[in-house]
Amino acid sequence: MSEQGGISEEPEPDSGSGSQEVASDAENIPVDSNAKSSNESMEVHHHPDLHHKRKHFREYVLEFFMIFLAVTMGFFAESIREHYVELRNTRQYLQTFRQELINNKRGYVVYDSVCKAIMPSQDSIIQIFFEKRENQDLHIMSRLLRQAKHILIPSIDKAAYLQMVNSGGLKNLDNQALRDSISTYVGQIELFETYNSLIYSRRNNAITEIMKMEDAYAFSFWRFNPGYAPEIRPYQKMTEGERRLMIFYYTSNMLQFSSDIIQLERLTRSNDHLMTMIDEILDK
Repeated sequence: MSEQGGISEEPEPDSGSGSQEVASDAENIPVDSNAKSSNESMEVHHHPDLHHKRKHFREYVLEFFMIFLAVTMGFFAESIREHYVELRNTRQYLQTFRQELINNKRGYVVYDSVCKAIMPSQDSIIQIFFEKRENQDLHIMSRLLRQAKHILIPSIDKAAYLQMVNSGGLKNLDNQALRDSISTYVGQIELFETYNSLIYSRRNNAITEIMKMEDAYAFSFWRFNPGYAPEIRPYQKMTEGERRLMIFYYTSNMLQFSSDIIQLERLTRSNDHLMTMIDEILDK
């Protein structure tokens, strides 16, 4: 027997069966669901097309016009709103100013009546000192002095006007005649106050010497008791300078009241004129 015949041939592996075993093992491996979905997503994902179709020139013009129109209309709307608010505030200022005119007119009437009541007493006192009769009838002299020694500080309210000026309310008044009338009226008030301040300053310079010659103590209680009748002591003999000073003091008082009455008449006329003009505006 040959050696070739003694050697047994080993069977060759079946390629077909091995393939089947590997495939079978692969089928038994569990598949991850997340990985599967991820793979599917990757399969469908794609980049968007960022290339737009070029717009026509007229479309750009139309967009610009729409934006410009929106901004312009907003600007006009805001301007109209501000103008309406300013007109409303100006109307409120005029109403406040009108009430101020009413209050001031009441003060004019009171001050005018007081001035006219005091002036006759002041005139009589001046005449008595000029004729050197101050000690002839002290009872009459006391009554005259009691009437003449009213200290009046005229005060006219301008708060509403100043508020209107500071807030710019006057610029919203289209009525030029009203604006001019208000300026004239306020100028009259300032003239009235300046004049009275000047007169009071002059009299205060002389009051110290006047108090030395008059019995001031006798008049210290009548303000708390309107029915009080002061009893004054006789005046000491006056020098010519002292007598002139006494006459100057009461004359300046009377001239002040006389001037104030004239200025009050002007203020009253201006006040009434302004009331009429403002009422016409507020009634619209």
